[in-house]
Amino acid sequence: MKKLIILLTVLLALGTSCKKDFLSVNEFNPNSASAVPSNLVLTAALNTTSRLVTSPRNYTFIYMWYGCMSVSGGYSQPSNLIQYNLLNSDYQGDWNSSYLNLQNYDYIEKNSATAKLQSYKAIAKIMKVYLFQYLVDTYGNVPYSQALKGSENPQVLKPAYDNQQTIYEDLVVQLDAAMDLINTTPPDADEVGAYDIIYNGDMAMWLKFANTLKLRILINQSDMTGRASYISSAIATTSSNGYIGTGESAMLNPGYLQSSGKMNPFWETFYKQDGSQQSDGLGYFVAGQDACDFLTANNDPRKLRFFQAISGTTIRGNYFGALVLEPVPTTSRLGPGMLRAYNQSAPILTDFESLFLQAEAVQRGIITGDAKALYESAVTRSVIYMGGTSGAAATYLAQVLNNVGFDASTNKLRAIITQKWCALNGVSPMPIWTDYRRTGFPDFIHWTAQANRLNDTPPVRLLYPQTEISTNNENVLAQGDINPFTSKIFWQNR
Repeated sequence: MKKLIILLTVLLALGTSCKKDFLSVNEFNPNSASAVPSNLVLTAALNTTSRLVTSPRNYTFIYMWYGCMSVSGGYSQPSNLIQYNLLNSDYQGDWNSSYLNLQNYDYIEKNSATAKLQSYKAIAKIMKVYLFQYLVDTYGNVPYSQALKGSENPQVLKPAYDNQQTIYEDLVVQLDAAMDLINTTPPDADEVGAYDIIYNGDMAMWLKFANTLKLRILINQSDMTGRASYISSAIATTSSNGYIGTGESAMLNPGYLQSSGKMNPFWETFYKQDGSQQSDGLGYFVAGQDACDFLTANNDPRKLRFFQAISGTTIRGNYFGALVLEPVPTTSRLGPGMLRAYNQSAPILTDFESLFLQAEAVQRGIITGDAKALYESAVTRSVIYMGGTSGAAATYLAQVLNNVGFDASTNKLRAIITQKWCALNGVSPMPIWTDYRRTGFPDFIHWTAQANRLNDTPPVRLLYPQTEISTNNENVLAQGDINPFTSKIFWQNR
């Protein structure tokens, strides 16, 4: 009830009508004469972030390219995606929405300068890092140091692009600063409480969230030559803050309502408010055959949670880019582990992603710990998240199967990343793409069979949006000729 009261307060304060995006602050004007309090902007900004990072339509290319989901027969496959023929107009809305969302967090940070609002400032800094990391991992060089200055004096309406590695390094600095803010927050500071729709104002959890995000950023650079010392030193400075552990997932829920535009964004891609299916959602997205093959071959207890059976316990999907697609009901729709209810919480950073990151860090010798125990905890938490039990997970992990049983796996890193790929299907697509680009795992994905494909494997980055080319052309051109297959993100060393 308290969330609903805050929700309504936010809608009134931001002047959001029922026809606008639920709890969206993308139209909030920082120059408005009547300033909006940081607490209200925070609630709306967090909700906007969840819609950006969890809606499957924003990351169709990842789910499809990497064998997680596919298209049902009877529907046309997106021609540019099956040909790996990216356009500047592809996903440009995500770029625009990300920078608008960043403006909201920047507003909170700048309007929370007093010690009383230190917790708000810390959360805003953390979420700016969260979004900027996604932008760098998608585009490489992006506007950073001059970004978000359109409302300042002097205005910067055509921001320069920063070097991607330099941005990454500053993201670590910003996270350290945010963690320091949390650790030095005075006792009489304003509590964030229910305005925080992820951790309900639990700043100890935000501390772990920030440190886990930092670990993710550093792990992404672990295959780069000459970065080992930097990574070890950076991790050591905040190791005492801990990482997201079992049962500590960052899950967002503003108090979803069974009403159009106000349900969980993943759920609403597939279902209408009356429970009937969205024709271009539940009918369009089906299981990816690579995911089906992996789940079936390894007796995975999550199999019928990820996907619906076509008969008995059999699941079947399509290979994205195949020349012939099977329709429903001979292919599996997404299952009840992904689609639970209109008010299911939205994952921002799960405990199992954190545990996989920690397992990888231990396996690489970056942090100390038990890689096997962390790996098994990660898989177990994924099974539970999908609706299974710890007992089922234990039985699964006890199998002497490569990429399942840790001891049976000949390549431990391959096992960690492959299980992470499986676990993040329908949960968090961006790390799937990042992990493949930096490690080459999983290494059994079927690429498109289209004869007119531009490359044998998917692009390693997106193209700068057409809107950016139109409004910031000189700075876009300064990045040189971008080739989506060879213009790698700086941490990709393969």
